[in-house]
Amino acid sequence: MARLAYFADGRNQMLRIQVDEQPETTILRVEGKLAGDCVDELRRVWTAVRKQSPEKQAVVELSSVMTVDQPGRKLLSQMHSWGTQLNGKGLCIRSLIEEITGSS
Repeated sequence: MARLAYFADGRNQMLRIQVDEQPETTILRVEGKLAGDCVDELRRVWTAVRKQSPEKQAVVELSSVMTVDQPGRKLLSQMHSWGTQLNGKGLCIRSLIEEITGSS
């Protein structure tokens, strides 16, 4: 189980992405603000994970995300359409995931 952390810090926006490799899944634990330039960093990490282990289920854990802007929502929707599982707790994040996935 390898753990890598990626940080993006731009214009008062902070994002931390921890990659947790499991036998059948790769979990991206996202913390902070998914907005602005940080959206591109999550896209870069997610793309690299998908290329590195295409046979594994990708899971994005969003419980520690505080803010998601429109480009961040668009990326999460794209990730879901490519088979990535979105997880998260909390009223706002759970509502966002339900909006994207169409489930409750």
